[in-house]
Amino acid sequence: MDGDRYNWISRRAHQIWQQDGCPSGRDREHWLQAVSEFEGLEREDQGHFADHTKIEKVLVVEDEPLIRYAAVDALEQDGFDVLEAANADEALVLLQERSIDAVFTDINMPGSIDGLGLVSLVRARFPDARLIVTSGHVQLGHFDLPSGVSFLPKPYTFDALIKMLKIPRRLLSA
Repeated sequence: MDGDRYNWISRRAHQIWQQDGCPSGRDREHWLQAVSEFEGLEREDQGHFADHTKIEKVLVVEDEPLIRYAAVDALEQDGFDVLEAANADEALVLLQERSIDAVFTDINMPGSIDGLGLVSLVRARFPDARLIVTSGHVQLGHFDLPSGVSFLPKPYTFDALIKMLKIPRRLLSA
């Protein structure tokens, strides 16, 4: 089971458990219900994904130049229109003039705010934007992040990043 699928199912099972009043001994039932919902959403999205969730413009925010350049190159080779910034302050300047579909940001960066602060500001301005945070120093789970924000630990593969950008939005929001 890949990480995004597992995280979605885990979050959804927790929501079901809370909706049921936090009962003891029914974890497997909640898990199976979440798996069933996920598989149903996957079936609905087959053939419709590209029409509903096309992400074209991605902002990459990374203070390490070589990592940023490599991520930008990989995304451009996959057909994304990519903007880049070395920190959250630069990203905010870019976002004053442009719209984006997704932000991929490091958490620990120099400047007046970090990547998590940037995510909050982007969410307020672009509520439908795909948000992915990364770090080699911090490990975050989905319960540590706002709904719809994904975590990709460093070191990551560009295939993993691209896959996260192509996951249907509604599978991220449960």
